[in-house]
Amino acid sequence: MHRFFVFLGILLASVGIIYSLMQPAIVYSKGEYWKVVYKPRNGGVTDSTVQPWSGYLKWRGLTEPKVLQVDLVMDGKSVNLFEERDLKKNKYANFDGRTISDSTTFYNGPDISSVQAIKIAWEKDGKNYEEVVELKMYKRIFIPFF
Repeated sequence: MHRFFVFLGILLASVGIIYSLMQPAIVYSKGEYWKVVYKPRNGGVTDSTVQPWSGYLKWRGLTEPKVLQVDLVMDGKSVNLFEERDLKKNKYANFDGRTISDSTTFYNGPDISSVQAIKIAWEKDGKNYEEVVELKMYKRIFIPFF
């Protein structure tokens, strides 16, 4: 009976690992002040692709910043993604004071070869700051079923 439970445990763990490895990789990068995450979501009726991607940029500090600009670094050049007028708290749905939601940058999946980083400029306590978060893709090794 004991061998049965060991076998069952090994079988379930193996199935979980195999399922996880079949899932698409995710983009997960952390800077000193910002975290960037992009991952596939379930395609709904309004989505044009089976697994559209969405992501977010999350502030890691204690007090909320005033975000001035968000740029994509593509082939060494900055391409504007959001400006301050787009990121005022509660003005648009994509910024809540700590998290910038982004459902358009990698809608069809990330191309890390062309978009290498995200550059965020913000103001805090009267000083301007800037951080470049390099994007990295990670294959998921284990996804729990819950």
